[in-house]
This record gives sequence, C-alpha cells and structure tokens, in this order.
Amino acid sequence: MFTSPPAENADPMYRLLVEKIVDYAIYMLTPEGIVSNWNAGAQRAKGYVASEIVGRHYSTFYRPEDVAAGLPDINLSIAREHGRFEDEGWRLRKDGTALWAHVVIDAIHDDDGRLVGFAKITRDCTEQRRAQEAQREQEQRFRHLIQGVTDYAIYMLDGDGHVVNWNAGAERAKGYKADEIVGRHFSVFYRAADRAAGLPHAALETARSNGRFEAEGWRVRKDGSEFWTSVVIDAVRGEDGELIGFAKITRDITERRRQELKVLEAKELAEKYSQQMASLSRFLDSVISNIPASVLAQDCSGEVILLANQQAQRLFSGAQVDLAGKSVRDCLSPAVADYIERQVAGVGQDAELQAKESTVDTPLGTRTLRSRSVRGTRPEGEGDYILTITEDVTEELAAYAQIHHMAQHDGLTDLPNRAFFHHRLEAAIAGDAASRSITAILCLDLDNFKNINDALGHAYGDKLLLALAQRLREHLREQDTLARLGGDEFAVVLPGLRRLEEAKQAAQRLIDATGQPFLIDEHGLSVGLSVGIASTNSGSSAEELLRFGDMALYEAKRNGRNRYEVFRPELEEAARVRRQMETDLRRALHLGQIEMVYQPIMEKDGRRIAGYEALMRWNHPVHGQVLPLDFIPLAEETGLIHDLGARALNLACQEAITWNDGESVAVNLSPAQFKSPDLVATVALALSDSGLDPARLELEITESVLLDDSDGNIRTLRALKELGVAISLDDFGTGYSSLSYLRSFPFDKIKIDKSFVQDIGESREALAIIRAITGLSNSLLIHTTAEGVETHEQFLRLQAEGCSHFQGYLFGRPQSSDRRLRAMDDAA
Repeated sequence: MFTSPPAENADPMYRLLVEKIVDYAIYMLTPEGIVSNWNAGAQRAKGYVASEIVGRHYSTFYRPEDVAAGLPDINLSIAREHGRFEDEGWRLRKDGTALWAHVVIDAIHDDDGRLVGFAKITRDCTEQRRAQEAQREQEQRFRHLIQGVTDYAIYMLDGDGHVVNWNAGAERAKGYKADEIVGRHFSVFYRAADRAAGLPHAALETARSNGRFEAEGWRVRKDGSEFWTSVVIDAVRGEDGELIGFAKITRDITERRRQELKVLEAKELAEKYSQQMASLSRFLDSVISNIPASVLAQDCSGEVILLANQQAQRLFSGAQVDLAGKSVRDCLSPAVADYIERQVAGVGQDAELQAKESTVDTPLGTRTLRSRSVRGTRPEGEGDYILTITEDVTEELAAYAQIHHMAQHDGLTDLPNRAFFHHRLEAAIAGDAASRSITAILCLDLDNFKNINDALGHAYGDKLLLALAQRLREHLREQDTLARLGGDEFAVVLPGLRRLEEAKQAAQRLIDATGQPFLIDEHGLSVGLSVGIASTNSGSSAEELLRFGDMALYEAKRNGRNRYEVFRPELEEAARVRRQMETDLRRALHLGQIEMVYQPIMEKDGRRIAGYEALMRWNHPVHGQVLPLDFIPLAEETGLIHDLGARALNLACQEAITWNDGESVAVNLSPAQFKSPDLVATVALALSDSGLDPARLELEITESVLLDDSDGNIRTLRALKELGVAISLDDFGTGYSSLSYLRSFPFDKIKIDKSFVQDIGESREALAIIRAITGLSNSLLIHTTAEGVETHEQFLRLQAEGCSHFQGYLFGRPQSSDRRLRAMDDAA
C-alpha cells in the first residue's frame, strides 16, 4: 500500500524518481481502471508514449481471451478487496507482441479510507521465463531419458543421501511413487539391521572418497518384501570438483541370486541326502538347465567337464552339443579353454563365489564374461569339483562405457568436451617435469561462423563444424587432443613440445587448413580461424593456460582475425583494463556520463551552417573525456553498442529540438546497430520522444554495413526512409561496397573521407577519386560532404570540384549543445 511522502516537497521528488525508473512500468489507475499517468519504464516495457495510453482502460494490455474471461476486472476486484493483487502472466505491448510480466496492483486510499485509485507496477520477465522454459525443456529431455528405463532403478541423491528424483524403473523395483520417496533418506531401502550397522553411511563415504561404491545385497521394498540387488553409487562432481550429489543405479537380481542359491542348496541337499540322489539329480538338472547363465562343472584338475547347461554349450562351443565327459582342450577353442582353466586355477579352498570379468574370444564373438567359481564335494567320495557360473555382460558394460563416453565428449563432433580437455591438459602438464618438455594449448575460434548460421541455418553450421573437426584432426599429431568447448570454440592440447615454435607451426597449419573452402550440401563455405597460443613457459596450471590462451585468442581477433597470437604478460594487463573499461562503460550508461558534441556542417558558400554531426564523448570521472575510437569497439564486442547507439540517437534528437534555426543533426550508425532488428523502432521512438521533425535527422552509415545481405540492407534503408529521415553514406571510397547500391537506394548524401581531403593538394590519385565521387554524386543528384577540411586552400579546391557541403576544423571543432547555443547568441 502506498503511503504519504514524509515532507511537503516529497511529491515532486517521488514523481521524478518514478518517472526516471526505466526497468519497471509504474503508473496509476483510476478506481475504474483508467490509466492516469505513465512513466519511462512503462513506455519502454509496453511501447506506448503517455499521450497514447493515458485515459484508456488498462485492459488494453491483456490478451483478448483474458479480457473475454474478465481477468482485468477480477484483478482490480482482488486489489480493491484485499489491498493488493500480485501475479505473473502474459501481457501485450503496443506492437502486439507478448511479454511475460510480474504485476503488482496496490489499492490507494485517502486519509478517510476512500479508494482513490490503484498503483500498478509491472516488470518484464520475458527473458527469465524463456530461460526457465529452456532449462525446463532440457531437464525434461533428460528426465524422459531416465524415466524411459524400466529395468534399472536410476535416481539421484543429494550430498547427504536424500532422494532427489525417481524414474519408472525405481518405482517398479521398489514400489514407491516419486511423491512418496523424493526427499526421504535412501537408507529407507535398507533392512533395519543394516541401518543399525551403518551400511548406508559407509556406502556413501566409499563413493565420496573413491568416486564409486559397488556391491550386492538385500534391500527392502515399500511393501516390506526384500529383494537382492546389484547397486552402483557414483559420486557426481562439478567442474570445480565440488560434490554435487550421487547417481544411484539399482538392479533387481533376485531371480539370479535365487538361482545361484538354488544351485548351492541343491549341492548341499545332494551331499546331505545321498539316498535321494536320483530324484535330486533330476531336479538339479532341471534347475541348471533353466538358469539364465552359463553353468559349467569340472573336476578339480580342470581337464574334464562334468556338467554344462544349454547356455554354457551355446556360449563356449557355439552349438547345442553335450560337453559332459569331454576334455576342455578337446572340445573348446584354445581361447575359451584358457579362460576356463584360469577360473579353475583361481579357486581356493573356501566356498565363496568370487566374481571376475574377462574379455574372451568365443564362438559368438569377442564377449566380456563375468564368472563366479566355487569348490564343492561330490557325493560318494568321488572327489571335489569346481562349479563356474558365467554371465555375458558385454552389452551391460558397453552401455556403461557409452554413458561414460557421452559424459566426456561433445554430442555433435564426438570430440572431447571441456571437462575431458581439462583432464588431458592437466595430465600433459604433469608429464612435463619428467620429460623436460613443454605443453602448449591452442584456443581456436571460427571467423564469420555466425554469418553462416544466420544465412544458411544451424543445420549447415553443424555440418560445417563436423567437417572442420575432421579437417583439424588430420593436421594434428596422434598424441595431440582436439576438443570442442562449445559453439564454434575449439581447443588443442599439444604435449611434449621441445620449443614454442612447434606450437606456432601447428597453429599455422590449422589456419591454412581451415582457409580452404568447405563444400557443404553443394554450398562452398569459406571461414577463417583465429588462434590463441599459451604454453607452460607462461603458466603452470590448466586454468592459467586456458585463461592465457583466451587472452591470446582475443588479441588475434583484435589484430585482424585469421591469424595466431602467443600469450605475453602484457595481454593479462590489457584484459584487466578491458574488463574495467567494460564495467566503467556500463556504469557510464547508467549514470548518464555519455554526452554528445556537435561539429558544424557548412553549405557550399562556407558561411551558412546547414546542420551538425553528433559525436559521442565519454566523460569518464577518472580519465576525463574518452574518444569514440577508444570505447566504440569495446561496445560492439560486448553488445553495449545497441544501448549506446540508442542513447546517442535520443540525446541528439532531444538537443536538436532546442535549436532555433532548424539545423539538421547527423548521427552515425555502427554496423552492429544497422543489423539490429529493432533499429527502425529505436529511431522512430527517438523521434517520437523528442518531437523532432524527421526531416531534421540524418543517419550516417558506412560502406562496411552494405557488404552482406543486400536485400535485407535495402529493406532496412527503405524502412528508415519511410520515417522521413535522410540517409548519408559515410567514408565513401574507403570500403568495398557495390556501386549498385547507389542505383538501388536513393541516398541523400555521400561523405568524402577526410583521408582524400587531406591529400588533395599533394596526391593526384586523391584528387581523381574526389573528382569521380563528386561527378557521380552530381549526376545522381546526391549531395556531397567533404570531411576533414582544415585549410582555406582545401576548401576552395573542393568548392571548385563541386562539393555541396563541408565539415572540418576550418569551420569549427565539436562542442556541446549548450556551448553551441551560447556561441550562436554571442554571434547574434
């Protein structure tokens, strides 16, 4: 509930505070729900300026179906009855797009308790909701994957052993539904005696210290029944090594255990009741025949097979042939015979089953076998025998191996991922001391990959990454590790180098290999590769090498791309300065430290000012005035250029409206701004907010923005032109744009770069270029502005060549709008 301000002058202060808030839409409603005021945050969030929305019912922001359901009136009724309504939901902007909003409506009463209206606060949470939905979708995919497994109970424990999630296999095995067990301690599955003995705690401690706990034992279902399980508990750690929790896989092997116990029970019964041997033998034959594992009994020498069930015959001999009475060496292959003899040789005098796994070439192919062997005594004093029970666990172990591989490799390229790369890098660094060698890393990043994704789609981008991974591998040594860290970022570990020059040579090989065109679905794609190099000469840990490699990669991109750079200590200081400058620039935008200065543009006679070019200056509290060349590249790199460009447009329009003589104002658009889908709306909003006549605004673009997507560029230029603004082509003659643009789009002005103007007196080439530009412009009825005019001789020569406008220090230096107005007043 709103309260009265504490002092007489508080109302203006609170109003000013609310009106300046841009991250929240804050406005008032009458008791009937009519909008009565409107702050900057509301305009930014919903697209309406105050004059468009004040006086209209606030249901304008609701979707038609919500209005039809009466939600606006219901929400006001809740606020009227309870003092507040708070909710989240979809709302509509002026342009018809939807935003997910967090809404608070407070009822406002006067001192007598009468309702005077409502205070409404709306926050745009669309991006947070999209991020939550993306995360929810990713989690749902993993949940479906795990939930689809019904033969294994797969679930997570937190660090203290509480159940975090629950799959269908767990419900099937243990009888609990997810809402009955999530949050409870996993010791509930243990028998009371095992809990008293501390077995659950010991299992977690083993997994915590060794990374894995694996065992078999009795567990308890929800209904109290017991079952024999094979249990694996894996410790799950984050990239920083911090324990996240435990992954637990439980398999119900009660039937297998029961069959094993039946075999042992049958053996004991045979020894105890010799008089029932005949019937017991038949029973034992039936049991052994139906056991879903291979059962093989031999004499203690291991030479003669006493018994083999159907599964053993199929696995060991490849056919349903009775093996009883035959020598192992006579009826089985050498590899299988060797395996069986090893099982016999490993059995001691105890009767415990010892599980062993081995890879064996069987008639069914190379299989991984898990065997348990036990010594027993035959009746009638016929001597001891060795009983071996064998399971084929090839598929089971392959599944575990696949899961392990997926956890360490990139899903698209099958290259090592970031975690595996980090492990390989640490191993290489550890080996340096013993071999007296050095380890280097190459941080790789594709140049212009985003353009390919935007132009041809992500499917082509993925195919390009696959082809690139294959090509890069071909130019590396066998001991080198190539990894994909994400997106178009790759990295290479180069172990065992004798000198840093070898890393430079490897980097150049990869750059040269990438430079060859890729043929993807009949599209010839060309990309470049930027490489950053760091070695153990500069850093001793994996974290340092990765950080240094990233710094060197940034330097390679900054110096022109498609090249490599080696880390040097001064890059770390440069990175620190760059981070600080980014922080300062964000603060400058927030605190209004970005200002505009204006340089006059003269008409042909050199005496009348036609307009001004708006130039940004950063008034840094420590470093003073910072020029655009020092902060615009950083703004483009970090994405701040859009906020910076919008501020420049708004300031220039707001200050130009105060000029009495109606001069135009020219504002530069960076290439990144021009490609923004919001550019036209940003320009329109700046004009609308300021009230500036669109004919007084001139937008300057450079030739570089015209290099790609010609159809899209023309559409953007025409949309801007429809607003009524003028379009100027800046720095003409220094780029590579096609002259067809001058025919496709009616530019209002061409600006001749100052490099040609400065050389007009000494260079015939400069004069020829200026003459060609003015001739072309005059024939197309396009004005020309010569930039950088500093001498009277340059002015006269350019005037003679037909330039229509001039700009430079000869006519005035850039100055603030206030100083410009004072100068105009003094001149008057």
